[in-house]
Amino acid sequence: MSNSHIMEGRSPVPFLMLFLVTFLVSVSKGDLLAPVIGSSNPLAQGLPVFNEEPKDNYYMVKNKPVIISCKATPAILITYVCAGKKMPAKQQVNLELIDPVSGIKTLQSSLELTKEEVEEYYGSDGYWCECYAWNTVPGSSDPQSRKSNRAMVEVAYLKRRFQRVPMSQTMELQSTVELQCLPPEGKPLPEVFWLKDGEMIEVWKEINFIISSEGNLIINQARLKDTGNYTCGAQNPASRRFSESAVLTVFVNGAWSTWSQWTECSAKCGKGTQRRTRTCTDPAPLNGGASCAGEAVNRIACTSICPVDGLWSPWSSWSTCSPDCIHHRRRSCDNPAPANGGEYCIGNDLASANCTGGMCRATSRAEDGENIPMYIGLCVAVAVFITVVVVIVIVMRRRKARQQGVFNRECLSTDSTINSMTDEEKKITKNGELLSMQPDLTQTVVTVQHALPPDSPNNNHMMEKQPLYDVPDINAHHRLSGTLPKNSKMMLVEPTLNHNLTSSLEQLSVCDNKNTLLVPSDNRLSQCDNLQDSRQSMISVQLPSTIDADGVTWSTFDSCGGRLVLPESGVSLLIPEGAIKEGHVEEIYLAICRDDKDRPKLNDNQTILSPILLIGPPSVVLLKPVILSYQHCASMRQGGWILSLFHSDSPIDEPPHWKKMVTLGHETINTPVYTQLDPNQCHIMGEQLQRYAIIGESVPGARAIKILRLAAFAPASPPSMDYSIRVYVVEDTQDALEGVIQMEKKLGGRLLDKPKQIPFQDCGNNLCLTIEELSPGWRSKLAANYQEIPFRHIWSGNQNNLHCSFSVELIDRAQFSVSCKIQVYQKGVLNNRQVIRISSNLKEKLPPCVTPSSTLKGRTSTVTTNSTVSSGFSSMVALDPSAQVFRLPPHIRHQLCMLLDPPNARGNDWRMLAQALTVDRYIIFFATKPSPTEHILDLWEARHREETAVTDLMNILRVMGRMDAAAVLEKDMGSWL
Repeated sequence: MSNSHIMEGRSPVPFLMLFLVTFLVSVSKGDLLAPVIGSSNPLAQGLPVFNEEPKDNYYMVKNKPVIISCKATPAILITYVCAGKKMPAKQQVNLELIDPVSGIKTLQSSLELTKEEVEEYYGSDGYWCECYAWNTVPGSSDPQSRKSNRAMVEVAYLKRRFQRVPMSQTMELQSTVELQCLPPEGKPLPEVFWLKDGEMIEVWKEINFIISSEGNLIINQARLKDTGNYTCGAQNPASRRFSESAVLTVFVNGAWSTWSQWTECSAKCGKGTQRRTRTCTDPAPLNGGASCAGEAVNRIACTSICPVDGLWSPWSSWSTCSPDCIHHRRRSCDNPAPANGGEYCIGNDLASANCTGGMCRATSRAEDGENIPMYIGLCVAVAVFITVVVVIVIVMRRRKARQQGVFNRECLSTDSTINSMTDEEKKITKNGELLSMQPDLTQTVVTVQHALPPDSPNNNHMMEKQPLYDVPDINAHHRLSGTLPKNSKMMLVEPTLNHNLTSSLEQLSVCDNKNTLLVPSDNRLSQCDNLQDSRQSMISVQLPSTIDADGVTWSTFDSCGGRLVLPESGVSLLIPEGAIKEGHVEEIYLAICRDDKDRPKLNDNQTILSPILLIGPPSVVLLKPVILSYQHCASMRQGGWILSLFHSDSPIDEPPHWKKMVTLGHETINTPVYTQLDPNQCHIMGEQLQRYAIIGESVPGARAIKILRLAAFAPASPPSMDYSIRVYVVEDTQDALEGVIQMEKKLGGRLLDKPKQIPFQDCGNNLCLTIEELSPGWRSKLAANYQEIPFRHIWSGNQNNLHCSFSVELIDRAQFSVSCKIQVYQKGVLNNRQVIRISSNLKEKLPPCVTPSSTLKGRTSTVTTNSTVSSGFSSMVALDPSAQVFRLPPHIRHQLCMLLDPPNARGNDWRMLAQALTVDRYIIFFATKPSPTEHILDLWEARHREETAVTDLMNILRVMGRMDAAAVLEKDMGSWL
């Protein structure tokens, strides 16, 4: 900080003598235009301005002197004060620079300090120097000075012994390796570098290598060529040191090749063996890697059926003698027949011989001649028959051709008539039948799902009949109905949507078909001028048309950061200070996607455990991660989960295409996010603004448990005869219950009992619901008071607000109250049973969705920000500029980072802080950041919003043994802790 003062309490004689000497030097150089004390040149008067100030730190290397320099304009004299002592002029070297146009003098001075001067000073504040620039000031007879920044001068050194040396390691191929190194103590702090086999590792070229902020070498994915000797080096201006080398061995575990084909059975007849082989070469073990477990040869028993050769059966008896005096006999190769590859019988199966013994009778040529006329007549008759058939066929074809000509002329006239008809008349006259499309209210209403493309990534498209517990249709009175015609398989019914702008304050409006979200104000938008007034509440970025107005909030932020909160949904977004570039202003939104089309498509083993969240816009460039916080419904006490973070970077106006970003516990150095999973909360640190969701599945052989929330609703208005009870089964998150409440508001329903939790196990068993102890005067309309929700509809289904309904009928009109209990349990898991008790007075008039204050509050979206940028919030979004967004002010955070970022031999640095705050599951994420402590504190701000958070942090620092860091909190914030 610059300062000025008058030379009070000092004799002006030494100063005037020094000035006179300086003036004479100027005159001797011919510089007669140089300003002097009391000069009338206004440009040469006034307090000096430093063009160059001393650096913050100077380090003295060995016996070399330190040169401190400064430059000021306008100035007539520069002096130095070091460690409270005025330095003699003989140690200074001055240089005058004069502007040839204005004549203003710039004085440049340098001071030379020796090692002895620095070492002789034993003050606790260290050896320091300040530069004073002097000049005349109008209205003052004495010169005045301006003081420069204070420069610290220290003797540079670097000790020999490393505080932590790298250790030899043996790592598996493709694994992440971290070689630790803590350099020796030194001033200034030494810079760490690494050598591999004596060669410098250039981390800016080798993307597989990263040197963390504390000096550790991180190898992202170990390769075979990374095997070698690694040496940690440290250097500063004083010296350069090398640690002992550590040997890194990258080994490869062996893996079996595929099995060969089975050999033939060793025995050609009877029992034998078959074998197949494999080799441990895919890959082969290397560098001490484990050999393949198991056998290289596999044998099984086999049985070969013995071949059977064929044998002849006995000859048959001789046939009668033929006119040619020859008779025959036969035999077969079936005594036994050849089988299983046996040989066929050798020889002929037919034998012929001449007849003997007078058995051959003679025939005459006359008898043969008598048969010739008979053969000729038969041939003539066949020819006549064929001729008659051909004639008949020709005549029939000609007659048919004449009839076809007449029909074609009639068709031409009919087609011209049809072409002149409208589409509706064509439908009516098709096949001569009249098809009526008017709804038949006496028939069963058929609801048909809209078909989506087979490759749609949005959800599971079940084509079977929808169950009784489908999502209620809040526009049921606008639904078209119809009956299935005879022999028809499907009737497509297009639903009619009611786009009434004034129907509800919570309805999402679309402006100019651009999907621009408009959150209505408290007054209904029924006039065009109201629409003009509501422009202040319009977000300027594009949002999906499926986003509900009660599930979105936004604000503008600058480099000071801020926080977006949807309190009823338990969702928040923390934008840390410095996440947005200095001087830039960004509009950021936070939205919840409750439409079924936004849910990921799951396989039978997967289940969704969190709300579908959208933050954006994706075009925002962030300098550091933001923290997205929301609830999940996985039961972490029992464990057995494989949890994955899914994301979708699809354009806003397209259906989301979900992809796995990371499986928790399998992160690598290239994983762009850090996921902190607490018992009920999930926090995501990342720089990508897009859709996010947590999806889980059971570990093989385990049965994971997710927690469900049960909520029973019924119409708020008294029923005439029927009373419908809707029991919702949703994920146990604040947002899932909020979505049900918002739907029941539109249906006019009210909550019958406090929502209750029930564990749901991944065992394939359905969820059962029974209605019992129904009060007198009522009866159930169902044949059985029992319903089941299939397991896969709950575990891997694609529906929000899943529910089933119980309908009861009033049979005694004198009754004005209804009570019952609904038992809910998972089949085969009777321990996880929950009971919903219902008691309702039908005469009592209650507003829709009467719920406990802890369950349902007035819809407000809290937006807190440290910036002074104006925001275009609607009346539904409350901005609280006085709220404490960040618990730690910037200057305290900076001091904590300066204290905890540097590693030390005791290990009570930022790593111990991460361990104490239980955020050390994937600590490499923080190690790769310029300031690990800063990112840990950002995550701490998002996780700990309780009033005692700062006090708890102070106690953690004390337990770590960092009294210096705890003192920073206590000194600056102790007044309100």
